[in-house]
Amino acid sequence: MSENVVQIGRLVCSMQGRDSGSFYLVVGSENETKLLLADGKSRKVDNPKRKNVKHLKFYDMIAGEVFDKAINGKRITNADVRKELKSLIEQV
Repeated sequence: MSENVVQIGRLVCSMQGRDSGSFYLVVGSENETKLLLADGKSRKVDNPKRKNVKHLKFYDMIAGEVFDKAINGKRITNADVRKELKSLIEQV
């Protein structure tokens, strides 16, 4: 998977700002340089964090359930994000 490919459900880690070291899942994109991120706890799916792609570290892991729901047009819940994020972080 390419570093520049951004998919919904991809695992990222913040490298800059006060949330440095925090893991998130990509839940959308505002434009080519800003992504919308959620962790299901402090940053909910309804109010995602906007983050510049230059300030993120991308991992080659995708949350399958979140990705499938996004593809099928279903609603992504905070519980889905928390569950998938927990399982992905254990693999890092």
